[in-house]
Amino acid sequence: MKSTYIFITLFVTIFSVNSIKAQTNIEPPAEGKSVIYFMRTSSLGAIMNFRFFDNETYLGKFGGVNYLRYECEPGEHIFWVKAENTDYLEANLEANKVYFVETNAVMGAFTVGVKYKLVDYDHKRQFKKRIKKLLAKKGPKTFSKEELEEGQEKFKTIIEQGLETLKRKQNRDKKLKRIEKEDNYKGEI
Repeated sequence: MKSTYIFITLFVTIFSVNSIKAQTNIEPPAEGKSVIYFMRTSSLGAIMNFRFFDNETYLGKFGGVNYLRYECEPGEHIFWVKAENTDYLEANLEANKVYFVETNAVMGAFTVGVKYKLVDYDHKRQFKKRIKKLLAKKGPKTFSKEELEEGQEKFKTIIEQGLETLKRKQNRDKKLKRIEKEDNYKGEI
């Protein structure tokens, strides 16, 4: 009986610590700023790096299951991610709010591409099982100022091409996925 009690107590303690850890990895923005988390929750195409951008600004790259926390000015943004293809996301971010978006690999005919997937915070499998699990497992991928400057220069041509593709899509009135101010995470931080 006593061993069962100890086991249950230990289980509840471990579960509680993991729940708290998942919550604390969601870091709020600095006052007056917005935060968006780019989450890669699937190991499909793990060796392929995804490169992330906010309009013409390089944000970083990574492969495999990981995530990037990006703090920025509130308002209108066009985020895009580049792998073998490019996907775009319009966002209207509110100050002092946190947003999440999945950026996962999709199988193409010969290569792995990338697509943004908007987050449904009430969807048990998407948010609670994939995103919160990843948050509990590790911290965000970070980059030094030098790494970001180097990437900005290295991907200069990719940035120009990505923005040109975006302009063509906009000229054809192509609808992009969009995050609105009210699409922010409303859970505990």
